Order: sequence, then C-alpha cells, then structure tokens
Amino acid sequence: MYDCWKATSVAPAYFISLITLGVFCALNLFLAILLLPFDGSELVLSNRVHPEGGPIHNTKQPSLLWSKTIATLNWLKIKTPAVFSSSRYEHFCEKCSHILDDKRFDLCLTIVIICSSIALALDDPLRNPKSSTSEVLLVLNYVFTAIFIVEFLVKILSQGPSKYLQDRWNILDFSCVVASILELSNVQGGKTLRVLRAFRVLRPLKMINKFAEVKVVVDALLMSLPSVVDVGVVCALLFLVFSIFGVTYLKGSFFKCIGSLLTEEEMNLITYPKLVGKFTSSELSWLDDGLENCGASEWRAGKLPTSRELCDCMNGDWVETIPQNFNNILNGFALLFEISTTEGWVDVMYAAIDQRGIDAQPVRDNNRLWALYFIVFLMLGAFFILELFVGVIIENFSRLREISGQGIMTEAQRQWAQTQQFISRLTPEVLLRRPEHKLRASCYDFIMNQWFDRFIAAIIVANSIVIGAVSFDNSQDMTVILGMLNLAFSSIFVLEAMLKLIALGRLYFRSKWNRFDFIIVCGLIAGFGLQMIVSDQLLVASISSIVSLSRIFRLVRLVRLVRPLRTPFNTMLAVVPGMCNIGALLLLLFYVYGIIGMQLFGTVEFQGELNEQNNFQTIGQSMLLLLRFSTGENWNGFMYGLIEERRGCNEHPVYDATSPWCRDETDYPNCTEINGCSASSGSVFVYFYSFTIIVSFIILNMFVAVVLQAFEASNEGEILEPKDLEHFVQTWSLFDPDATWFINASEVQSFLSRLKPPLGMAGQGNNNEALNDPCLLEISVNSKKQVNIVNVAHLLAKRIAKEKQGDSFRDLNDDHPVSCRLTRRSSLDGANKTLGDVYMDSSLVILRAVMRFKNNRKRQLDRVDATCNQP
Repeated sequence: MYDCWKATSVAPAYFISLITLGVFCALNLFLAILLLPFDGSELVLSNRVHPEGGPIHNTKQPSLLWSKTIATLNWLKIKTPAVFSSSRYEHFCEKCSHILDDKRFDLCLTIVIICSSIALALDDPLRNPKSSTSEVLLVLNYVFTAIFIVEFLVKILSQGPSKYLQDRWNILDFSCVVASILELSNVQGGKTLRVLRAFRVLRPLKMINKFAEVKVVVDALLMSLPSVVDVGVVCALLFLVFSIFGVTYLKGSFFKCIGSLLTEEEMNLITYPKLVGKFTSSELSWLDDGLENCGASEWRAGKLPTSRELCDCMNGDWVETIPQNFNNILNGFALLFEISTTEGWVDVMYAAIDQRGIDAQPVRDNNRLWALYFIVFLMLGAFFILELFVGVIIENFSRLREISGQGIMTEAQRQWAQTQQFISRLTPEVLLRRPEHKLRASCYDFIMNQWFDRFIAAIIVANSIVIGAVSFDNSQDMTVILGMLNLAFSSIFVLEAMLKLIALGRLYFRSKWNRFDFIIVCGLIAGFGLQMIVSDQLLVASISSIVSLSRIFRLVRLVRLVRPLRTPFNTMLAVVPGMCNIGALLLLLFYVYGIIGMQLFGTVEFQGELNEQNNFQTIGQSMLLLLRFSTGENWNGFMYGLIEERRGCNEHPVYDATSPWCRDETDYPNCTEINGCSASSGSVFVYFYSFTIIVSFIILNMFVAVVLQAFEASNEGEILEPKDLEHFVQTWSLFDPDATWFINASEVQSFLSRLKPPLGMAGQGNNNEALNDPCLLEISVNSKKQVNIVNVAHLLAKRIAKEKQGDSFRDLNDDHPVSCRLTRRSSLDGANKTLGDVYMDSSLVILRAVMRFKNNRKRQLDRVDATCNQP
C-alpha cells in the first residue's frame, strides 16, 4: 500500500475499501457459510441457559464496596442541611430534570462531544505549544471541561447520586470529568502530562450513548463479556501449560554471539566449545583481548567454557535472537499470545529449533522436534481455543436477537420466522404483454427467449476475461485485438439496451436491473465519445480505464441470471446496516487508540519499523497504522521497534520555534529531527495487547456474527422454496398487471384456482374447502375491497406451516421484529375487515335476496290463489 501511495494519492482509499469489503465482509461470508451447518448444534451450549431451556436471570449481587458507596451517598443526601430539602431545592432539581429531558440539550452535548473529539485529534505533541492553534485548543479544553462538569451537575441534581452512579454511561461521563480536571491541574510538561492527555480519549466514547445503532452493538458486546471471560480463562489455562513447558526447556536459550571482527574459526570455537586444556596456542591468543572481561585467566585446563563466555572473551556481542523469550512465565504468556495471532510465529519456531540450551550458540536445525510444540500450540491455541471467541460472540448475538423478539424461539417458531422473513421480501412484478406492433413484437419475442439471457451472461463473462487480459507488457497487436473485442462487447450491450427499449417501452425502466444496465450503457457511450473528442493521450487512457471499470460492473447481473449467487449477494446487501454499526464502533476505537498513540508514541525517534510511513505523529497516520495492525500485519514487530533503545535520544523533547520538528520533506534543512527516547515497555505492551484483544479477538469477530445472521436471514424458508414464491408472484401479476400490490377481494378464489400447490389449489378440483380455512379468512381487506400481496402470501404460508408442523406450530408475538416488519409491508389503509367478513357480507346479501325473492313469490302465489278463489 505504501509503495502504491507513492504513485497515487488514492491508494489508501483503495486498500482500505479492499480490507473492509474483502476481509471484513466477503471473507467472513465464507466463514458464515462454514459455520451455518453448526448453528443450533447442541454440542456447544451457553453457560447462561438452564438445562430446561429457560434463560438465567442475572442474579449477581453488587459488590460490597459499591453498596457501601451508594449507601454513603444516600446518607449524605439525608444529612444535608435542611435548605437542600426545601421546596426551592426540589424546584431546582425539577428544572434540571426538564433540561436533561430536553432534546436541544442532548443535541448541544452531542455537538460538544464531536468538537471535543476533533480538538483531541488536532492536539498532537509535536505542535508548537506557543502557537495560536495550541492556545485556542487550550481554551477549548477549558470550555469543554466546564460543559462536561455542568452536565455532570445537572445529572446529579436530576437523578440523585445513587441513581446516577448505577448507570454505566454516567460512570463514563464522570470518568471524563475527573480525567479532564486532573489534566488541567497538571500544567507542567513531560510524560505525566502526555499520559493525562491520553485519558481525554474517554470523551469520544460518550458518542456511543448518543447513537442508538452503535449502542446496540456495545450492548451486544457487553452481553458477550461474561462468556468471553470464560473463554479467556480457558485460553489462559492452555497458555499456562505451554508457557510452563517453554520456560522449563527454553529459558535463556534465545541468544547468540555476533561480531563483525570474528573469523569463521573463532565462530566455530564459540559454537562448539571444548576443554581449555585442549585449546591450541592460536585459540588461546584469541582470548587475549578479552581476558579482563571474561576472567579467562582463571580458567583451569578441565573447564568447559560456554559459548557466552567465549563470546565475551573474543569481544563479541551476546544478543537476543528474537525479541521474545521464555525466561519466565509472564514472558512465556506474552510470547504465546503474540504467536496465537499467527504473527511472527515462524521466527520463534526457528529460534527454538536452532537453540542448544542456556549460554550456547544456536545451530541451524539443531532440534527439529521443537516444530511439533509450535504446531500443536497453533492448532489448539490459534485454530481452536481462540476461535471460541467467534462462537461465543455469535451465540450471544443470536440470543440478543431472540430476546429482542420476546423470548427464545422453538425450532418450529424459528422455521416460521425464517419463512416470514422470506415472504417479507416479496415484491410484485409488472406483467409484460407482447406488443401489437410488428417490430416491437419481434424484439419482444427475441429478448424473451431463454437463450437470450444465457447469451448475454456469456458475453458478460467473456468481456470480463478480456478486461482482465490487459497487462503492462502487452504487444501492440494484443492491444489492438483487445480493443476490438471490447468495442464488440460494448456494441452488444448497447444493442441489448436498444432491443429492450423498443420491446418494453416505458416498462423497461420499471426494472432496477434494466436501470442499472442503462446507466452502464450511457457510461460506455459517453466514454467512447470522449475518447474520440479528447486529444490528450494521458486523459484518453484515464477515460478508457473508467469505461473498462463501468463494464466490469455488469458482472453483478450474473446474480440475477445465476440462482446460486443470489443468497451470497443478498447477504452482502443485508449485511450493510450491521456492518455500518460495527464499523462505526471500530472507527471510534481506531480514533481513541490513535489519539492515545499520538500522545504516548508521537515523539519517539524513527528507527526500524517506526519510519516516515509508519508512525503515530498524526491522527490520520495513527488510524491507518491501526488498520494495518487490525489485520495482524507485523503488529508485534512494530511493538518491539518502539521499545528498542535509541542512542543519543532526548527523554523530554522540547519544541524549538527557531528550528521546528522535521515532519515533512519540505521542512528540511531548517528543522530538528524528532529524537524522543523509546517508549516504556509497560505502556507499549498494554497498548498493543489491549488493542489486539479488543479489536482482533472481539470486535472483528462481531463482523462474523453479523454476516452469519444476515446469511441465515437470506436463506430461503424451510417451509417454502424460492420457486413457490416465484410462481406466486407470476400468478399474482395476472391479476395485478401494473404491480400495484393489490387485487380485488372477489378475485382471491380465481387467484387460488390458478396458483399451483403448495400455496394454491390449481389442479385440485373444488377449492371451496381451502377458502373456508381460518388462515385465509383472516386476509385483510381495505376500504376498496382489495387485498395485499404480502398479506395473502403470509396467510397462505401460515396455512402450510400449520399443516406441516401440526400441534408444534406457534405463531410469533406481534412485537417480534419479523412480525413488525411483515406488518409494515402488508399494511392496508382503512383495513377494518377481513376476507371472512366480506364473504359473510356477501352471504348475507345473497340470503336477503333469496328471502326477498321467496317473499315476493309467496305474495304473487297468494294473489293468484285469491284471484282463483273469487266467485
């Protein structure tokens, strides 16, 4: 990415979108497909559910310290002077409650939080502290702190201390206030001020409480924390076992001797030491320069020196082979955690294979059996135990969805809910009629032929292959051939659009796929037109690239033509809202960690992995670097690069106005190189380990949960198949040719007689019994005596579900999310009757007509009898 960035400024946007769509979305879709068969498996049960299936309510009691804190606050409130319990105080508290409930107050706080977050990003440690920008930021910091203190006081007076501290979001607000006050009270510079400034990153976290979508994700995350902690304990136990084993056999062994002046013979002696009595005179002479350093003068003939002692005697450097080690349990834990992310584990494995013990020079491939240790750990630690995080988060995500739907669903309810979700995506289609005009009729017959779509699909694939065949070293003939093929394919696409326009007329634009094709065709025509007009060859090449890019978008049409592609494509579309919610939380975490990185590591001198491209000097570079770390790209190598010792560094770098920091090539030569010392190992480990755990193990796994949830929702219902609903829509279009979503209630019987089973009664003779089914009699009818397509399909499917599931059928609650969505899709204006009511009214009309007919007939017969009986 950085190499491409040198060539064009749009490279970061390309790679960020590639990671977001390719890694976080598309690749997680594959994982969702693999996990789908295990969904609902009883092999892994939640430890939050009783064996009987009922959810366990949270019975955890508050801690003793917390209870005493609440009791103390309430006691202080009671013992406060009488003025605080007067009517004036109560009136003031009521005013605070009104202010707190005012939407304008909440809007103002949201704006303040956003502005405060922006100010945090601008306040980098390399800025001139006496500049006007720094002075403005300082004033704004005072203003923001004062506003947050006012918010704190308003909430305390409105809710009371005990109720205020019972809300975790209020605790976060209180922490922000305390951190801001502590920072403003420490005006001197140095690391203490930078650490206190880092605590101000709590302010952007207040945004979570202001946006319901992100708050839902955080609630799901918090709901998963108990199970995540359980998985963490299992991981810790596994790490402990492997760490003890590693410390036992590998402690102090990841070292080697290096030296630019050491000859091959000297290195051979260091690698394979021998008894001092067997040293030759030349070998003893090698030790002369370092006698004082290693004490070789006191060695006896029977002593077997170590490689480290020989290295010191020969003025070599005994250094670490890798930054990690197994010198103690904690270091072993850290090493195992890092390689569990599959980052840098090969280097550690090679170091273990080469090592020969404590103070011994490593030899390549000394003991290859150590590879089994790391392979087994990766299989258990990385590929099994840590993947439990995925399962736990997915499980809790599903339970949260079910709880939001009022209770855990049975298997029958789950099937019915999935079928309802399937039906809720139903939309009517316009009935395409064959035109009477001869030319249009011929075009209609041509495009409606089943081989026409297949031909277009083949052309789309061939066009994509031709576009992909373009390479940097193409010959002139190859370029001409590809250009002619692209022109031919583009002409076919234009011809296709013209044929459809002639055949369908205005109905052509009723289809979203036709509108999509038309936009691409217009782009093709415009691109070829510009290529003929523009004379600049560089601009022509850019236009040609855009035209090729627009043609490649036609691959999306294969989703409509190839049925197996519909489910993944629907999943990609359905996953967008959930991805945006989690992406917003992830972006907020990047922002928070980026600001912390700026304050803690922004002044560290460039060395090794820390360079002009990878650093924490600005918020943009910090967030881009964190995006790289979220993919696991050498995050631990960069971490150890921050700890590496810097020679000639400045512990507390001070800005010099006469020679500002060198931050860009334009600043040279009148600038000062940033020469801050290495960061403390404690802050570095806490920063990188916490980021990896939160982002890589938890947040990114929530993407998998969202994709799996969307994949389940995109699957066809288990009660109905896709072809059933396709036939339903096609039959509906015969009665609703303009796709108005409605047909007359009097046409329902004719519709059912044409509709094939299982939804309809076509070919089954008399269908009067089906019309007497209670489900069909519940079909809603509006004031115009019309029925809705979704409502009809829903109740027909309900009839089938009852037949298949029998006594196990249970309908969903009205407030279930699926039921609510279905209700919105099938809502009717003025729907105060059902189809049963219409039939009843019609029956009553018929009965009244029959009764009138009988009465009239009886009166006529009576008159005839009376006439006949007259003398």
